[in-house]
Amino acid sequence: MAQEFEGLLKDIFGDSISKVTNFQQEQLGRLTAKLQEVARDAVKDELTKMHTDLADLRARVARLEQERAQAAADSLEPSF
Repeated sequence: MAQEFEGLLKDIFGDSISKVTNFQQEQLGRLTAKLQEVARDAVKDELTKMHTDLADLRARVARLEQERAQAAADSLEPSF
């Protein structure tokens, strides 16, 4: 059915249908490329944010471990 319709359009409009089809394919390709670029940028931004958050969390854990060690050392001092 679709081939018959395309054949009818080609009979009526001649080579114009192939130009329209080519234009459609080019536009779809450009749209797909742009969408992929936007998605890559979004993922890159999110990964950067996550990396920063992870570094902050690591620093907080290190600080808490240091405070805990200091508190343990302080609790042992009076017994000596």
